[in-house]
Amino acid sequence: MNFLIAMDLEGIHGVVGEPYGKLSKGCDAHTQARENALKEANTAIRALYDAGADKVVFWDNHGGGGNLDSTKVDSRAIQVFPKGDPFRFDFVKQHQFDGILLMGYHSREGTLGGVLAHTYNSSKIQYVKLDGKPVGEIEIDSYICATHGIPVLFLSGDDVCIRQAKETLPHMTTVVTKFGKSRNTADLREPTVVLDELYEGIRKAVTEKTVDMPLYPCPAKVEIRYTRMETAEEVYNKVKEDGKIPVEYGEDAHILHFTVHAINEIPKLL
Repeated sequence: MNFLIAMDLEGIHGVVGEPYGKLSKGCDAHTQARENALKEANTAIRALYDAGADKVVFWDNHGGGGNLDSTKVDSRAIQVFPKGDPFRFDFVKQHQFDGILLMGYHSREGTLGGVLAHTYNSSKIQYVKLDGKPVGEIEIDSYICATHGIPVLFLSGDDVCIRQAKETLPHMTTVVTKFGKSRNTADLREPTVVLDELYEGIRKAVTEKTVDMPLYPCPAKVEIRYTRMETAEEVYNKVKEDGKIPVEYGEDAHILHFTVHAINEIPKLL
């Protein structure tokens, strides 16, 4: 059994970010997040091997990676450091995964009560809609994994994130790391309790293998509202010049409409 751990930071226990800010490298909140994430990562790796895993691959995917001290990650796991756009999961072609664990994830941009809620890039994206339905990183990453035959088995994050994700992925095992109150506030759970629940939850997910692998039908309509008009214009010109994805402006200069023929084309638009 081979498994992939994809770890973000916003949904890690004990993490709320800087007041009215985010989780940027170098800030005190990021330092704490790195320490807590390392504990969660090693707990997950231990749980997977205790459950009989043959291979565990670990991917630090917050902000392009480089968050955790790689020398302190359980040495039994293979660490990957994808170059270029990390959202395409291109590196999975080198492995045959029986499932993916999404750890430390968060709700989509604009979600009430969602801790550090955003969709890939909080300074660029206000929302992404797929055939008219709002989607975030969890949904898009899950759809892309499905194209590679990888089911989502497990998700951890705040309660708002979990509740939102369950609308698309109802069968996966989940663990709540904290209870969201606003973008930068939460009721934090006892760390040892969270780590114990992560260990047990991951072992349960691997043992039961309740599959969530939603293959999304294409072609599909994608609508993205960009924070800045110049960002929308830049994406429009780039996509138009490439000529592979139909694009047109929406109701105003912030909104673009696309028709994608494969879900893994969406990251090119973000």
